[in-house]
Parts: sequence; structure tokens; C-alpha cells
Amino acid sequence: MQLSSKSRRDGQNGRRVTRHKHLTVANLEADILLRVRARQDLSRVELAGQLKLAPSTVGAYVDRLIAEGFLVEWQRSERNHGRPPTFLALNPTGGSFIGVDFDAQKLSAAIVDFSQKPIRQIQREIVASDSVSQIIDKIEDIIEELADGQIKGVLGIGIGVPGTVDSYRQIALSYTHIPGWTNIPLGELISKRFKVDVFLENNIRSMALAELWFGQGRGVENFLCLGIRTGIAAGVIAQNELLHGENNLAGEIRGWLCPAGPIQMQAGAGSPSESWSCAKLQALEEIVSVPAILNAVRREIDKGGETLLRGLNSNFSFEDVIYAGSKGDPCVSGVLARVAQTLGWVCCQLSALFNPQKIILAGPLVSLGAPFLDLVQESVNQFCAATRQGVPAILDSELGVFNGALGAAALALHRWKPSR
Repeated sequence: MQLSSKSRRDGQNGRRVTRHKHLTVANLEADILLRVRARQDLSRVELAGQLKLAPSTVGAYVDRLIAEGFLVEWQRSERNHGRPPTFLALNPTGGSFIGVDFDAQKLSAAIVDFSQKPIRQIQREIVASDSVSQIIDKIEDIIEELADGQIKGVLGIGIGVPGTVDSYRQIALSYTHIPGWTNIPLGELISKRFKVDVFLENNIRSMALAELWFGQGRGVENFLCLGIRTGIAAGVIAQNELLHGENNLAGEIRGWLCPAGPIQMQAGAGSPSESWSCAKLQALEEIVSVPAILNAVRREIDKGGETLLRGLNSNFSFEDVIYAGSKGDPCVSGVLARVAQTLGWVCCQLSALFNPQKIILAGPLVSLGAPFLDLVQESVNQFCAATRQGVPAILDSELGVFNGALGAAALALHRWKPSR
């Protein structure tokens, strides 16, 4: 029997309505989970008030999330008589999320449980000879290793990708430090391999998400995360939301022309006519990225600078630079002082643009510790005082080398929705 055109249209409309209902339910349940993540002493009544829905309606959704293993209820013991209040909390066994973060040298990954508690973290090397397909293979291998054969328990995968990213289409657009890394459909490839939802984000913005949910930015509505590795960029959190910009390029400051030499005051401190000058301008990435710092130290050594690194024949690593700096190496200390001054200038400009409560430094420079951080803060204080603006607190990330991976896991965790 052949259906009439009207029957076919009615059937199509019915399927669209059903899909719409399923999407509405999934969105509402995802919203409930996010609210519980933000505050795990939330009652059903408070939740209903936040959502502006009837308690019975919210209760039906909560009951389903409890039955599916995503939420649990708990009671706070109280000294006074009467029934203790009941609150909602995330069920750690509800599923897991994997986060992957990489640049041209390192591949880091972390797995967190449903309550966003880290379970395991691992790191692998990326070498200069790795092709694009080999890097993708390494990403898949590290996901397999973290899942430990239990990929069915993984609900989502977040990937912090270096360079420019189209998060909507899940495409890694370009990254100058990996040859051939152009228009890679990374989200589609990983999703096809593991049959789970995959979410892509720029890796520095992933670091900002890590600070928002796990680190120095927790409880802070407006802050910046300045990620410095092979490249440099800023992740901007405004009103608890990650800023992307019109073309997903917010925070891409690596090409900023910045002072590369000593910056000198031209008039008396505090005078209305004070101004600054420097020897030359360079792209920011050519001054403060890890490769730029290594090259600057090598140039100082070639000039005959006093250093502990001379015997290494220019084959030293950034870890060697950090060690030398901790020992007061004159050559390394001079380079780091100039880097700190440029970073201070950059932080002052970022502060004028976004007025953040904090600026959090992330990446290998954090290993330099308080002495370097103090230099940056001193420089920020100097520049911000000269421009008569507020001085933001400059902090080191406390999440270590896995901050980007944790942020990528948080990305998946917060964008994932229960399937309906």
C-alpha cells in the first residue's frame, strides 16, 4: 500500500516533533547537571526555583537522572531535631570523560569521573618528524590507553587543539608548528573511531577552562589564562563564559607587536606627560614562547655570556634553562628578566582590554616559580601605575602540565548531554 503525500508529510512532521521533544529534554537535563556541578548542595526546591519550573516537573527529571546513575541524593547531618535536608550531587560512577591536549612537542591526556575528579593522567612525546597521521594515531592510542579497554564507559572526549579551530564543524584549521596541519577533520575522525561525542577547542582556551573548573579561576567570574608553550595565546573568561569571538580567534595574541628590548621611562614617574620607549618591536611569540627563550639564551651564549649551559653545545632543553635560572645563571637570568618585562607589558594591555580579576600564567614557565612570577608582577605594577589603571593579580597555574588536558575533559563534561 502506498502512502499519500499528506500521510508522508504527517509522518515527517511527527518525527521532527519527536526529535524536538527529545532535544528539549536533553537540554533541560544537561542544564540540571550543570547547575548541580556548580553547587553540590542544591535541593530539588532550589533547583525548581532556578529553572522557574514546578517542583513536580523538576522532580520527574531528577528522578530519571538518579535512575540512570548520573545523580545521587545525600543528607547533611544536623544537630537539631527534625528531618535533615536532602541535596543533589553528581554520581562519580555515572561515566567518564577524556581530555587530550597537545602542541608541537607534547601530548597530554587525562580522564575524569562524572563528578569531574581526575582519575589518571599520562603524557607522550611528539617529535619533529611525526606526520599529521602519526600524531592522530598517537591521539587515538593515548585515548585507548586511558580508557583501558572500557571505552563504553566514556561519555565524551574533549580535545585541546593548537592553532585555530572551528569548534562548530570540529575541524582543526591550521597550526604553523606542525607541517601539514591544515583543515584536519579531527572531531569526525576521533568520533568515528570511538563512537562517542567529541568536542574540539583551542588548547589555550582549554587551559582557561581547566582553571575555571579545577584551578586558580574557580569561583572567579572574570579572568585571563595566558598559556605559554610552543606558542602563546590568552584564554578569556568573561562572566564565567569562555570568549570565542566572531571567528573563534579571541585571545590569539601571538602576533602582537611587543617591546623586545629594555623599556625605558621618558619622563618623571607619575607625571602626566610620561611615556615609554623601547629598542625594537617584535611579534610576541618571538619573544616569550619556549622556542624563543631557548633561542635567546643561545644567542647570549654565542656572545660569550657567562652560563652553566656552555658545555651542552646548544643542545640544552627548556628544563636545563629552568635549572640554570634557579641557580642564578647570569646568561639565563638576563633573558628571563627581559621576558618578564615583556610579559608585564602584555598583561597590562590585557588588563586594560578586559579588566580581569586575575591573570593566570600556564605552561612550562610556571616551573620558574616565585622569582620569575615576582618579576612579572613587578613589571605589571610598573606599567599599570604609569597608565593609571587597576593592577591585576598575576598567578601561576597550580595544575601542572596536565592543565590543558583537564580543561579538555571539562569541555567534554560540560557540553555533553544525556541522549534521549
